[in-house]
Amino acid sequence: MFDKDSFPTAIKTSLSKISESHALRCDSKQFESRFLMLDNLLSRGPTCYLSQFLPDPLVKGVQHIYLEEGEGVPVVNTLSIQKMSIKIDDCRYISEEAFAALTPARKLLKDDVLLTMDGGTSIGKPVLFDLDGDYTTDSHVAILRPKGISSKALVYLLASPLGQLQFQRFESGASGQTAVTEEDLRRFKFPLLALQHIEEEVSMLDTERLRIQVAREKLERDENHLWENFTLKVLRQ
Repeated sequence: MFDKDSFPTAIKTSLSKISESHALRCDSKQFESRFLMLDNLLSRGPTCYLSQFLPDPLVKGVQHIYLEEGEGVPVVNTLSIQKMSIKIDDCRYISEEAFAALTPARKLLKDDVLLTMDGGTSIGKPVLFDLDGDYTTDSHVAILRPKGISSKALVYLLASPLGQLQFQRFESGASGQTAVTEEDLRRFKFPLLALQHIEEEVSMLDTERLRIQVAREKLERDENHLWENFTLKVLRQ
């Protein structure tokens, strides 16, 4: 679903068609079959904008002065957000004094949604913040505090093909320096009727993801065991 076209897109359009986009985008990417399919699917019923669940302005971290060594406060960055989890080993650190000087909005709270907003292929990586202790983000990671929908539901919507396709559609800028703006993010569309039951879907997805994780860990252990046996047999020759 929503596969990218493997050939250049040639289009004919009009000013009236371009005017349907709030950003007046007229690049051919907007008319790729995957985006047209998305528009068709969303047009089948009522939709709502993501802005409905984001009443407060998005907050981003600042450009920090990092510690070269020693302990401090972890800073969540683009690299440390991987597969909807935070890799603490990839965080950088700032001093306690620098953290204390930050505005309260930049100090992470449990159930915050963190989202990478720029960086080419790194755009659109969401994660639920559920760690203990003091943390903040760098200037490439936005902090979302949704209302009217659970934080986990928002993470799953953004991580889904429906959310990721809209990141791909709205990203703009020079190669390697692309970004999605806050205005674009607020205009992400989702089916309104589906959102009425989203928490049930989140619960089911949680259960299935846990099952898959357990199975994946078992497969990794089995593979490691195979390699260990192979190594021992080679050494005994």
